[in-house]
Amino acid sequence: MRKFLDKMGAALCKTRRHSVLAYHAQLHRGISEAAVALILDIAGAQQRFEQYAKPVLGAFAASGIATGEQITPPLIVDALRQLFKVLTTDVASWDPTLPDDEAERIGDLAIGLLMDLATWADRLGERPAKTALEMITVSIAAWVCNQHGLIHTLEPVVNGLAILANGHAEPAELRPLARLTGEVKEAAAADYAADLDGADPHRPWRILLLNWGITATRAHDPVEMRKAFAAIIHYLPADAPRFFQEGTQQMAQGDFPDAVRAVMTEAAEGAGHGLH
Repeated sequence: MRKFLDKMGAALCKTRRHSVLAYHAQLHRGISEAAVALILDIAGAQQRFEQYAKPVLGAFAASGIATGEQITPPLIVDALRQLFKVLTTDVASWDPTLPDDEAERIGDLAIGLLMDLATWADRLGERPAKTALEMITVSIAAWVCNQHGLIHTLEPVVNGLAILANGHAEPAELRPLARLTGEVKEAAAADYAADLDGADPHRPWRILLLNWGITATRAHDPVEMRKAFAAIIHYLPADAPRFFQEGTQQMAQGDFPDAVRAVMTEAAEGAGHGLH
């Protein structure tokens, strides 16, 4: 199964512009469980944002890039600082006359601006900052999920989740990431489940679902595996046969709990590709 997971990770954990495994090799070998807790915490995310905004601002100032009408890193950083002030306050203390979806709107704006800043980081050659900024979007997404909001900007969150998952090997460390990936799927479904860009193999919705299945399997979490596998069969029928065929083959070779093997076999049979 390790071969299967590595192969699937290398082939599938990509969006149009990013290679998650490349990020992992650069910065995130063996992220600790404590680090994950920090990343998913808004206050911790704010600290990391300040840490990684500095090199982007410095590189931009030294670049002499003519920006024209583009929104620049200093403007993005200023806006994000204001948003983090809001995000780190108790939602219960917010003005009760605000719209019901205000938390969702704030979260989406923050994710979008972090994506913009990550794009600038990439352009300026600040790859560690780019990686860190995408990881920060995961904490914002978790916050949005906790507020029962929807996720409208999915790509950087998918990248961040995959970076975190690729930085772990122990099932106990992967379980919360698998479950958070499932929560993100639910929060993003309203915008993405129609899968209108189905011809693009690197579309974030597809990568999210496949990575959910991989992470849940690596986490040895039968409950989460069933949820993820059902989503793959339902939303990605063209991908499901190969996913489960390779999964069952590798299950036969790897050291996995019987309950995990049973879920994989059951899903493969449901997709029409059980072991024969």
